[in-house]
Amino acid sequence: MTANEIIEHCRKSIDDTGFIIFSEEQFRLMDPEQVAELQHTFGEHYLMRLPEHEIKFFEWLKIADENVWKDLWAEANDPPYFVSLAFLNGFTGPNSGGAFTICELRSVDNYYFAPSLFFEKESADYLSAVKERFINRQSLSPAQALALEASIAPIDIWHFAYKYGFDVRLAKNAVRELVDDRILLHVTNADHLTQYFDVH
Repeated sequence: MTANEIIEHCRKSIDDTGFIIFSEEQFRLMDPEQVAELQHTFGEHYLMRLPEHEIKFFEWLKIADENVWKDLWAEANDPPYFVSLAFLNGFTGPNSGGAFTICELRSVDNYYFAPSLFFEKESADYLSAVKERFINRQSLSPAQALALEASIAPIDIWHFAYKYGFDVRLAKNAVRELVDDRILLHVTNADHLTQYFDVH
């Protein structure tokens, strides 16, 4: 699949639907150069549909935590699940299973965590012990699993709960445990999150 073929696919998709719609295979096969070419060609004027695995997640979220779903999608296009082409890198190549991480909620608290939100001194021994348990294939508590995930890459608790099959309340309890033990910082406000790093 060449860059020109992808561009032609996008133009046809826009003509047919008004949006850019990729198949799961197209997400998987695109390389960084092709992504850059698409973004240069189409800019941010057109929206792309999220990959199917993320649509399934958001359909789960609608039931698991409706207020969060409404914050994200209540005022979106009908049907929802279309985002800026600027997010394409997060879903292509090795990232084809990537997530549209939830980090800019306005009407409810954010539960977004990343490596930079750990208390450096307090978390070092804890994370070391968790990683050792993981390497030795020992069971992890929900709090330990969340700490491990957030120490590797940004994650929100809804994607975390979905991945592990946890109830959202259990995931929030895991956050409370890590916060109470001064392992992890919980920044609930989207505007405050931007003071720590670019969450876009």
